[in-house]
Amino acid sequence: MKRTRIYHSLMRLAASTLVVLALSACGSRPAALVAESRIGAGKPPLPPVETRVPQFSQVFADVAEKVIPVVVSIRSVKVVDVPQFDPFEWFFGSPQDRGSRRSDPRQAPPRQQRIEGIGSGVIVSPDGYIMTNTHVVEEMDDLIVTLSDKREFKAKVVGIDPPSDIAVIKLDNAKGLQAAYLGDSDKLRIGEMVVAVGSPYGLPETVTSGIVSARGRGAGGTINEYENFIQTDAAINPGNSGGALVDLNGAVVGINTAIFSRSGGNQGIGFAIPVNMARQIMDQLISEGKVSRGWLGVSIKNIEGDLAAALGMEPGSGVLVDDVFEDTPAAAAGIKSGDVIVELNGERMAGTTELMNKVAMIKPGARAAFVVLRDGARKTYNVVLGERPARAELAAGGGSAATSEKTGLTVENLNQQNRRDSQVDESVSGVLVTQVEATGPGAQARLEPGDVIVEVDRKPVKSVREFNRAIEAVTDGNALLLVSRAGRSFFTAIRLEEK
Repeated sequence: MKRTRIYHSLMRLAASTLVVLALSACGSRPAALVAESRIGAGKPPLPPVETRVPQFSQVFADVAEKVIPVVVSIRSVKVVDVPQFDPFEWFFGSPQDRGSRRSDPRQAPPRQQRIEGIGSGVIVSPDGYIMTNTHVVEEMDDLIVTLSDKREFKAKVVGIDPPSDIAVIKLDNAKGLQAAYLGDSDKLRIGEMVVAVGSPYGLPETVTSGIVSARGRGAGGTINEYENFIQTDAAINPGNSGGALVDLNGAVVGINTAIFSRSGGNQGIGFAIPVNMARQIMDQLISEGKVSRGWLGVSIKNIEGDLAAALGMEPGSGVLVDDVFEDTPAAAAGIKSGDVIVELNGERMAGTTELMNKVAMIKPGARAAFVVLRDGARKTYNVVLGERPARAELAAGGGSAATSEKTGLTVENLNQQNRRDSQVDESVSGVLVTQVEATGPGAQARLEPGDVIVEVDRKPVKSVREFNRAIEAVTDGNALLLVSRAGRSFFTAIRLEEK
């Protein structure tokens, strides 16, 4: 009898254990254990959205109502010559006609064809000044602007700035227009809600919403020469270019300019030019018809990865000066290769894009204070900035035009972007050939765009400046070049032309 009671007690204990194990396996937990849990916060970090923003559902409608009237559609027209060919006349015309200019498909008089494009713009003054993108209006024969009230105006280009992709046009005989309020893009926060307004695919008054995904975004110069983009996931598509990116106060904070897409349509990554940058460029275009940019005269590099470790610095703590060009403001002020620029006019400089944009926005002839680190010591240099040369002159590294005339070549310094574009290995040093004159010495030496000139007369050349010096030092008119092409090296002789 006693054994029976013990046996039943053990069976009840076993059954209780199995129940607990089963509950645990199903995710259930005893109340005592739940009460003791400290995983996660006890409440949301913010009060319910309906208490914080009671009229949130109307916010975007209010913004759209105020912004749509200041955004326009721009229809551009360009007339191009298109070769034409009459196959009937070519095959069945007389032998005399067949050899004539009229019947030769390569020589036949072209016919004219209209090509139309669509873009957007932002009204910035009551008398009809409109800010848009350069690529919307550049080299166009006619511009037709349609307002939100369906009025149409012809427009003329006031000025374009291809390096930033900002342009200004002016409506004919316009007055009393509603102008946009231009906000402060420097105050934008990542995560802040924004609205894009424009004419995607020719659909005017299209409004999309999203957030600021990033600020100060660059694309390695693949979109614009000067890049400081606001990145947004608000839907931006072809035709939105030149339209407005606005905050929830209805203030324009950016000019939509590009998308990142593998399909040609929106994939959630759009770029807008900050309005603070765009406004400075717009003011110069209206007042002077062009943009003059400050110039320091250095090549620069971001401090990151192994380079940061080698310098004993934190990534993003300054900008390394790779080279200082001769006869430039930097050289005159005493800045040297190896210096690290950490401040400009009291502002901390974290990367090359920021430094380049800040320098460019300073008027040529103005004095700017650069703080650099050299051998661990901080030094300040007051530099009178020059005017930025044309891009072709920069590619030549400030060298003499005679070098290009002597060789029939255009060369530029190697950098990360052109290495990728031309598939040049990181181990290769030299100067990249970008253009070869068809009848020049370079073409006769069988050089091609994409070649890298490694040596001149057995002396290494690591920059355009060194290449120019080496060519100028040739006395007998012949130079031996070591060239790298597609991972293989070869020697070739080039006979220099005397100019």
